[in-house]
Amino acid sequence: MAKLEIRCPICSKWDKIEILDGAVKNVKKGLLAVNITPGMICDHSFIAYVDNNLTVRECFIVDFKIEAPEVEISQKEDDKALPEAEQIRFDLIKLNLPEKSMIFIFNAIFFGKKIIILSEDQFLYNHIINFFRNAMQDLFKFGLLIMSEESYKKVKVKYEDYIVFKKSNIIHGKSKLFQYKKLNVEKSITQKFLAEYEPTTGFIILRNEIQKAYEFSKELAEFISDNQKEIITTKALIDRINEKKKERVKKDYLTFLLNIVKNYFKVEIPKIEGVSDFLGYF
Repeated sequence: MAKLEIRCPICSKWDKIEILDGAVKNVKKGLLAVNITPGMICDHSFIAYVDNNLTVRECFIVDFKIEAPEVEISQKEDDKALPEAEQIRFDLIKLNLPEKSMIFIFNAIFFGKKIIILSEDQFLYNHIINFFRNAMQDLFKFGLLIMSEESYKKVKVKYEDYIVFKKSNIIHGKSKLFQYKKLNVEKSITQKFLAEYEPTTGFIILRNEIQKAYEFSKELAEFISDNQKEIITTKALIDRINEKKKERVKKDYLTFLLNIVKNYFKVEIPKIEGVSDFLGYF
């Protein structure tokens, strides 16, 4: 039996659990998903993702819980790891969607903007849409169209409110939103996906980061909406996340979350006491 040291992402309590040696040996690609049920470590349930070196890569509470206690996530089982999804061709995504373009598209989705991607490769259309649809997990709602540049020129008057991308360039839309040097969180999220040798592993991490961004920003949106007449401080916001989500975020991540609160959830951001230029990015 192999022993794993696992820490709960909610209460931080940790313990060692045992899994069958065969389960770990069979993890040649991707991650092993270990379903932690209440009573194994603490009162919480979550999924721990373990690589073939017995390293716990992620512990996360997910809405697409894998039912079996031990399931290998491999390239042959992408459709099981990502339910209700067609098999995603990660190789095509990485080859044809530049990193900078991916960062900008995530940023546009977080800002609640509709998107057009210009591409002459029709065979990529479904793959790209499927990738972003599954990455967002029905959390962030978004509109995404893909068409050739010639087709776009014929109908562009209909899409004045869309952000239009051609590779890493913004052809139409609010360029102020896409200040590359300021998109540190979006860069980090994208690079965590791209840096993983095994694409399924990277995609699990990407989905977890997107779910975290959605849940944390939604929590702040509700908190700010309920306290519009109160003086709000950065400490109060950080404490709120820590209280509800058991994680203490840094100010740059808080800025990222507040941008989502304002632009995606459409909640007015009041003046935040003690940081005169903190909301300058908005």
